[in-house]
Amino acid sequence: MEKIGIFGGTFSPVHNEHFAIARQAIKELQLDKLYIVPTFMPPHKSKAPISGEHRLNMLKLAFSDMEKVEISEYELKSLGKSYTYLTVSHFKELHKNAQIYFIVGGDMLTDFKTWKNPEIIMDKCDLAVFNRDDFYTDYEEENALFIERFNKGYIKLNYNGKGVSSTRIRVYSMLNLSLDGQVPKSVEEYIIKNDIYKGDFIADFIKTALPEKRLIHTAEVAVSALSKVKELGLSEDKVLTASLLHDCAKYLDKSAFKGFKLPSDVPKPVEHAFLGAFVAEKVLGITDQEIIDAIRYHTSGKANMTTLSKLVFVADMVERGRDYQGVEKLRELFNKDFEKCFIECLIEEVEHLKNKKSVIYIETLNAYDYYVKGAK
Repeated sequence: MEKIGIFGGTFSPVHNEHFAIARQAIKELQLDKLYIVPTFMPPHKSKAPISGEHRLNMLKLAFSDMEKVEISEYELKSLGKSYTYLTVSHFKELHKNAQIYFIVGGDMLTDFKTWKNPEIIMDKCDLAVFNRDDFYTDYEEENALFIERFNKGYIKLNYNGKGVSSTRIRVYSMLNLSLDGQVPKSVEEYIIKNDIYKGDFIADFIKTALPEKRLIHTAEVAVSALSKVKELGLSEDKVLTASLLHDCAKYLDKSAFKGFKLPSDVPKPVEHAFLGAFVAEKVLGITDQEIIDAIRYHTSGKANMTTLSKLVFVADMVERGRDYQGVEKLRELFNKDFEKCFIECLIEEVEHLKNKKSVIYIETLNAYDYYVKGAK
């Protein structure tokens, strides 16, 4: 029996992990053909990604030398929201007697049951799932739920997705950071030549305000924070803005900003957060007070924080460039239980300051009392 794989996604842009997943799926499932199917617009998105033409061109560059792969324009030509049940039905019609496999990451399993007509998908194909290192999934529990709902489970591929993501590539691109090791060289050249993921005035500002090492940290904070947008029900634009600006004043001279007044009790390591909030509002024209607060308290925390403020605070502590003792445990919690991770980050912050015999800002103590002691 012919074996056909379908690997869908936004592919904005295609990256090295997509290439590795495709290669593993062909090998492990013994596919005769693998269709790479870029979406026109995912159902969960309110606006389309970059043009289908650009994404299609990058896919063709990335997979030009891989045998058994065909780039399909089926969803792009549909010019509407891309529903998997329609895509699977289309390819099942093309290959009536074939075994169809639809390839997804483990992060999709929980949501799969909420997709449009999941029963049709499971009737016409087998789900082939690869693990993602940056996302916790209880595969045994999910498989039991699949069997209960669909009368069959899914196939678990022997592949663990690494920390390359389209989000990281887009953020790195807007900050003019190197994409080496994340995308094929031909794709990187295409992105640069066509200025696909250009940044706005905020990106332009921080590119001049921060050195490269701090820009990389900023990018990684944004990537970590953006990974939680859907789970926490936050605005992607607000999360990106707050994350990009959280350290915008790290190397700025506060005396150069007329009208800026620092509260007398703010410790020096926290000063840049207050100046950053001032710069965001008075220099860059950010009017959203939730964003301003997230910048102001990203280092110290405070009592009764918004979800956005908590997220920037935590992302600043767990981004993949951090290497202090205990950070791996915090990253695991970040993937599994955000609120618990936030509490543990507060505890870590206070313990760190105590061990250094540093002055602990009153707002940090207030946050500790409110969230840690208050929970006991």
